[in-house]
Parts: sequence; C-alpha cells; structure tokens
Amino acid sequence: MPNQRTLLYRGRIIDLGLELASLPNGQQISLEIVRHPGGAVIAAVDDKQQICLLHQYRHAAGGFIWEVPAGKLDPGESPFATAQRELAEEAGLRASHWTELGAIYSTPGFCDEILHLYLAQNLTATSRDPQPEEYLESYWFPLAKTLEWAHRGRIKDAKTLVILFRAAAALD
Repeated sequence: MPNQRTLLYRGRIIDLGLELASLPNGQQISLEIVRHPGGAVIAAVDDKQQICLLHQYRHAAGGFIWEVPAGKLDPGESPFATAQRELAEEAGLRASHWTELGAIYSTPGFCDEILHLYLAQNLTATSRDPQPEEYLESYWFPLAKTLEWAHRGRIKDAKTLVILFRAAAALD
C-alpha cells in the first residue's frame, strides 16, 4: 500500500505532513514528516589552512552559534549553484576550486533534508549579501583550532561538525 500524506502546514522553507507509512515488516504507522528542499554546506579554506566560520544568530538555538556558510536549495537550483550563491551571500567569497565532500541527512528521524557538502578553495573576495533575516558575521580561524572546538563541544551545529572533519580529511 502506498504511503498516504496529509499536509498540515506549508511554509516558505518546509512542509509538515502526517504520513501513513508502511514499515518493512508490513506494519502501518502514522508519522509526522518534515519535507525540505535540501541545502548546500561549504567549508571555505584559504591557502593558510584557515576556515571561514560564521557567528550567526539562530532563534531556535537560543542565540549565536558557530557554523559554516550554508543555505537552502532554491527551486530548480543545483546543490553546487546553491553552494556558490551561499558562499558569496554569507561570507562574501568566491572559489575557483571546489571539491564535493558527499551528502548527509540532517535529521532523518522526521525530515527528508539532504545537505550537500563542499570544500571551497582558491578564494577571492566578492560583495556580501546576506538575506534580511540573517544576522551574522564571518571570521577566519585555523582549521586545527576549529577541530579542537568541535571535540570540546564549542561548535554545536551538526552540519558544521560533519564538514569540519570531512574537510580536514580531504586536505590531509
């Protein structure tokens, strides 16, 4: 039997639905599922092995957190185009060398969001143009220092934790 979905909420970023799902054992259960278009996450690393981190206000997190540039895929936009756009908008950077670092589910227990990870290198400055609802500042730190922060719990954003370790492995 195909899954049935009742739309409960349609927002500008997510849709929330109640879905009747069939488990592999045939059992039927009702699940609340968030549908999200996905996003791109960028580790911008310069020639001195420094990474660009954003100190960004996140209401849901209760204040400012450290994270890398990232953003939602716009309709019809590829993950790579999203990565390029978000790096310019949030960090004021362009990159001439890009490496794909895979993809991850952000919260697969209730959301279908897939985040595409990229390492951006050979960076040049461009104009910064964050969205009106974004309150952020960009900073540069040695990649090794941010990995220490990750191990100690100073960085709490999951996508940032994953991309820090993937970028470090790719640069080894």
